[in-house]
Amino acid sequence: MGRPLYVVGNWKMNTTYADAMVVVGEVSNNVQRVKNVTTIYLPPYIWIVPLLEKYPKINIGAQNMYYKEEGAYTGEISPRMLKGVVDYVLLGHSERRSIFKEDNPTINAKLKTALKFNFKPILAIGETRPIGMKSLTDEGISQRIMHSDIIHDLKASARGLTKAEWSRLIIAYEPVWAIGTGKNADGVYAARIIREIRDTIAQLTSREVADKIPILYGGSVSRQNAAEYAGQREIDGVLVGGASLKAKDFSDIVEAFGQSHKWRRDEAH
Repeated sequence: MGRPLYVVGNWKMNTTYADAMVVVGEVSNNVQRVKNVTTIYLPPYIWIVPLLEKYPKINIGAQNMYYKEEGAYTGEISPRMLKGVVDYVLLGHSERRSIFKEDNPTINAKLKTALKFNFKPILAIGETRPIGMKSLTDEGISQRIMHSDIIHDLKASARGLTKAEWSRLIIAYEPVWAIGTGKNADGVYAARIIREIRDTIAQLTSREVADKIPILYGGSVSRQNAAEYAGQREIDGVLVGGASLKAKDFSDIVEAFGQSHKWRRDEAH
């Protein structure tokens, strides 16, 4: 049995109420025949409940979450507020790390709280500059990735998790240099790094656990390049930014992974 496929739309600080309703309505209609890809929306907090009221069958998540259950934390959203409303929560996105100065201990605390409240966390990790692979042996590439921010942040963000907790994660590999720049990592590059991420998880847990964890690519994903990622065996979906705000573009990305399901299924057998 192959790993599940996910296409996740991170809307960030975008959309009006009307925009939100139109995008979800059109995408839901466009991809209703795609049965083997889980489509998840991460809208601004303010649109979560209205969207669920209008489209109760959608998969929805939060873009962030504080690690305290309640208290004097002005402007924050707690797990108790989100419980029973969303199923997914994105943690460790590079914009949270760089703009809001969230470090790995903070993300680790959020991750453990999210698991405690039975959310499905989407943990984002990635490097600030491309990893040079040209002229290196496979072992040399492995060593370069192993000593990068990618693996460091993975280990530090998930420190102290049990095997059972690891198995509940979705990992989003997002090279920071590709986010919102239009300079996406190509499929081969992304797949090679994801392979190293999975091998690292196997070392920290077990090969059985690692092989079941979905690992997505994110960073300037578009309708034009989605098929390239869908064509890579290691890539189990994508975390989409700007293109998730355009119904046609986002629908085409979901379709690309839907079309890849058949060969993935056959390969798994």
